[in-house]
Amino acid sequence: MVISLVLGLLLSGLVFVNTVNKKARINQKLFYSERYLNLYFQKQVLSSEKIYFKNNRIYLQDLESPDRYYNYYQYSNGFLRRYKVYKNGLNPIGTGGNSQFADNIASFSLTLGTHNEIVLKYSLMIDGVIYSRETTIMYGNVVEIV
Repeated sequence: MVISLVLGLLLSGLVFVNTVNKKARINQKLFYSERYLNLYFQKQVLSSEKIYFKNNRIYLQDLESPDRYYNYYQYSNGFLRRYKVYKNGLNPIGTGGNSQFADNIASFSLTLGTHNEIVLKYSLMIDGVIYSRETTIMYGNVVEIV
């Protein structure tokens, strides 16, 4: 009788610890993914001397080569891809012009708000659960509509 009570307590303790550990792992994964996306886009928006809006896409100045390139982002099949275009004309650079930017993405949009703010909306899928987020980044300059 006492042994079964002790085993029951032990088993319930293991289940509790396992549940807490799994939840902590999910929260950590979610936190780092959110933080990366939010900080990266905030940095790119605020570093852009000029932002272009063309064909319902937002073009942000490239962080690595701001004098030569702009980037736009597109969601496809669970991945967020970054496309690099020439600063003059916003034409694709050709081979090597796109790369995987993030994974575990369920949806993504980068849109222009009514006061030139950049609205970042995305959903992350972590362990089969979708977490939706929205962030507004204020941009003090004029967005040029091409």
